Amino acid sequence: MKPGFTLLLSALFCQLLAHTDVGVAAVNSEVSPAPAAWYSFGYRVGERLADVQFKDVNGREGVLSQLAGKRGAIIVMRDAECPVSQRYAPRLAEFEKEYTSQGFNFVYVDVSPYSGKNASAEAKQSAAGSKLQGRVVLDSSHAISNALRAASTSEVFLVDQQGTLLYRGAIDDQYGIGVHKDTPGQTWLRKAIAEYQSGKDIVTTQSEASGCLLPDNAGEAVQNRPVTYHNRISRLITQKCEMCHRDGGVAPMPLQTYAQVTARKTIIEYMTSKRLMPPWGADPSVGHWANDRSLSEQELADLSSWLKTGSPAGNAKEAPAPRSYVAGWDMLKPDAVLQIAEPHQVPAQGVIEYQYSYLKTNFDSDKWVTAMEIRPSAPKVVHHILVFLEEPGAKRRSGGIDGFFAALVPGTPLTTFPEGAAKKIPKGAWLKFQIHYQPNGTAQTDQAKIAFQFAGDVSNTEGKLKEVKSESAFNAKFEIPPGAANYPIESIYLFRKPGKLTALMPHAHLRGKAWKIELVDQAGKRSLLLNIPKYDFNWQTAYQLKEAINVQPGMRIAATAWYDNSSDNPSNPNPKAAVHFGEQTFEEMMIAYFDWIPD
Repeated sequence: MKPGFTLLLSALFCQLLAHTDVGVAAVNSEVSPAPAAWYSFGYRVGERLADVQFKDVNGREGVLSQLAGKRGAIIVMRDAECPVSQRYAPRLAEFEKEYTSQGFNFVYVDVSPYSGKNASAEAKQSAAGSKLQGRVVLDSSHAISNALRAASTSEVFLVDQQGTLLYRGAIDDQYGIGVHKDTPGQTWLRKAIAEYQSGKDIVTTQSEASGCLLPDNAGEAVQNRPVTYHNRISRLITQKCEMCHRDGGVAPMPLQTYAQVTARKTIIEYMTSKRLMPPWGADPSVGHWANDRSLSEQELADLSSWLKTGSPAGNAKEAPAPRSYVAGWDMLKPDAVLQIAEPHQVPAQGVIEYQYSYLKTNFDSDKWVTAMEIRPSAPKVVHHILVFLEEPGAKRRSGGIDGFFAALVPGTPLTTFPEGAAKKIPKGAWLKFQIHYQPNGTAQTDQAKIAFQFAGDVSNTEGKLKEVKSESAFNAKFEIPPGAANYPIESIYLFRKPGKLTALMPHAHLRGKAWKIELVDQAGKRSLLLNIPKYDFNWQTAYQLKEAINVQPGMRIAATAWYDNSSDNPSNPNPKAAVHFGEQTFEEMMIAYFDWIPD
């Protein structure tokens, strides 16, 4: 769904970081003491590292933000006396052999409490004894660990070639304080490197690194870095806006250059300060979301600071690496693209009933879908598209509840599934497109497409992938009285199998005011999963849980939606009408879609 003006500043996601020649062999020395302050940015994922200067153990000068090779850098906190650091040394030596040839520099920030005048020599010898060949920096003053806000001596930082932090946390989960597994269950750093190199968004950008704890200096006085477009704001725009606001994106007004952003800075300030952009309706105090595109308080402060200090461009050398997009798609590379057979003629004005198109998949086998994306050919007149799956031989159903499979809704152009999970398209299945058109003053022709990325040959994935199912808690039997300003409607879904809940997507129309989705256990105890205090029909988001939630037979999804059918609702088509369930926007819906993985 893409109404024109509201699409002014949408979506988010991205990754980046620095450039500079980094040496071989053990290297390190003393770091210049940092100012008695935390930097306002430079330690969160997506930010450019601070320009902390140092000398390595070989006497070579360097800058923290400029440590990357052709592809990036891997910065490792290290303490030669810490058992966790010792256990990870062989793993890091293996990583060096594998990734140095691929353009990554390795840098070891040694915080060991060496004594005497030969601290640098000791640090150098310690790294060499562990067969570590990367650059070594002695950080006894904690200038670097403070700038990174490093928590422990096993923490690693993946940085791109422009100095942007892509991942921070543990190498994996094999070792830690009180942890010694035979093999790792999670390989976060390796996965982050692989996703970065393939051009994908990194799924897990942060994890907890269990190791010997470092001093917490967060209480020191703060002296912020100057915020410029190239060192800070460009990264915010890339992560939170550019996916939609770009050439070929679903939103108007590209925001890919300093000139484009400064030309729109007044409306950017208004939309972000009012939290209208990026579009995100979830209450920040409830739930943790993998696709959270809201701006944090610190990000808003940095943006506001930049706007109020003349919007300086800064040094172009500090700009992020440009992000590449596949023409016409947000996904990296579709494995299959299907298009509905008949084009739809959309008049310049008027109300159009929902249009339906059936498309047979004709794949030669069952397919496992790991990502999918819907694109209309005339996006300016398409409010939303829902796609429903009908298996071979199934009776064709009307309406938009059963068999929900995919959606193009405002703010959700691309759908991805958790690692190891996929949706299944049976061989010979049909896809039913439900398309909602909104004329915009110009007659247009639309012919929608859907693109898929597959997990691979079904013979290799059957039994290994977990199948994602879409269900809903819905209520189709209600009447909203005329003039009712806060009318509640409830719905329930009962789980009959165990599984894991992965995503939530509530759906209502123009009178939709607020939503609450709870999980109710067998004893009746309620846990709030999602709270949307100000529901906006123009931005209907699929909220993807950062951590899946276990469900058991007898548990229930309990959804409550509130509707404003009064004259105080400026979007209300007719406050004098009693409103029932229906597909048109002047009618109403109460559907709490959700994705889950049954065991």
